[in-house]
Amino acid sequence: MHRYRTYRALRWQWTLLILSLWLATPAWADEVYLLNGDRLTGTIVKMEDGILTLQTDYGGEMKVDWGKVQRLTSTSPLKLLVPGESRDVLRDFVYGAHGLREVTELGPDGPIPLTDITAINLEPVRLTGTVTVGGNNTSGNSSTKAFNGATRLTLYAHRQRLLIEGKYNYGQANDQVTARNSLASLKHNYFVSKQVFIETFGMLEKDTLQSLQLRSTIGSGLGYQFYETASTTLSLSVGLAHVNEHFTNSPNTQTPTGRWSLRWEHALWPDRVKVFHRHEGFWDINAGNAFRFNADQGVRITVYKNLFFNVEYDFRLNTQPAPGRKKNDESVIFGVGYEFR
Repeated sequence: MHRYRTYRALRWQWTLLILSLWLATPAWADEVYLLNGDRLTGTIVKMEDGILTLQTDYGGEMKVDWGKVQRLTSTSPLKLLVPGESRDVLRDFVYGAHGLREVTELGPDGPIPLTDITAINLEPVRLTGTVTVGGNNTSGNSSTKAFNGATRLTLYAHRQRLLIEGKYNYGQANDQVTARNSLASLKHNYFVSKQVFIETFGMLEKDTLQSLQLRSTIGSGLGYQFYETASTTLSLSVGLAHVNEHFTNSPNTQTPTGRWSLRWEHALWPDRVKVFHRHEGFWDINAGNAFRFNADQGVRITVYKNLFFNVEYDFRLNTQPAPGRKKNDESVIFGVGYEFR
């Protein structure tokens, strides 16, 4: 009996010792080694637009400049986007259970330089964009109503990009309509290189005060992506299109047109304040060489997470408007919105 009790006591002691050693062993974590010698631990979330996102238990979410990373290790699979001969290739690397593996050790044809990795853990198809609404309603000595809404979405899929936009504006003062216009556009970009893309597009426009029942535009062209990072986006495209216009007080027109487009966004304060400018210009060759220009610019201020306050100035110019109509329209829009990231 004494021998049995001694055996049970030793067994419990060994069990407690093994458990203590197991608890004392630090859990594996992803590690990021910087060029300045610092080492960060946590969980690698993603790398996009030259920014590596690391989730830590001591500092929350941390963002690191990819250019300052010397090497990294991970305890779980990473999806690496690396350049291919004809297109970008999404490679899955699965880590075994024998220890940490470095990204640069996992290339099937040899080490993969960190400079060749353009993204980590990004989905093959990604969606970004904004939805904005605004308006007002007053009564008393004067009666005014206004509503505006806009949706801009961008869908990414490797070398392809789809831009979808919809806008609607309505205004009324003392029972008289002062604004009623809408726009819907679809643009498809195919990147033949990192910065050069082929663009095809279609657009529909209506404007009651311009006597425009419907203007449809379809065309294609070439574009150049100067920047597309987390802080700055700048692209320019030029091309040719065909325009078909239906008016309520003048003959319908059809004309070829030259077209250019510019899109710019810049974060003055990352994740807080962003300024933007977008415009499209058209030269309608068979419509009296009419020149049309649509531009919207403004600022978005994040108020809470993905919610933002929006101030926007829209300007539209048509040098050959319908009879009795002015050449330009201007509006200042205040609203709130939600940003998809």
